[in-house]
Amino acid sequence: MRKTPSEKSRPDAAPEAPPAEPLERARLQAEVAKQRVRLAKEELKRSRKRLKEAKREAKRARKLAVAARKAWKKVRRAHRGRKAATAPASAPARRRTDPRAERRSARKRPQPPSGEGESGG
Repeated sequence: MRKTPSEKSRPDAAPEAPPAEPLERARLQAEVAKQRVRLAKEELKRSRKRLKEAKREAKRARKLAVAARKAWKKVRRAHRGRKAATAPASAPARRRTDPRAERRSARKRPQPPSGEGESGG
């Protein structure tokens, strides 16, 4: 037979679950929480290991980059040295001048007369 709402709420009615169940449930929840904490700690350890390894890898990569850059500069310098040796010795190396200095020297030069006596007509 179906129980009416008043029968369900009566305290003298036989409980469906034994009173020890809430304690057991709480104990199980505590165990699960402990396990989660343990798993989280292990994951943290693994993450730290991965981070350390990544830092080591970055350090190795920087070292390799420095070595490669040094080798490249050495080759470049050697190539420039060969280029200078093959250039004719009579031709002096042209120095780059400051563009502002060129403009200043151009201003100081006297300007020739603007075509007044050049063509006789």
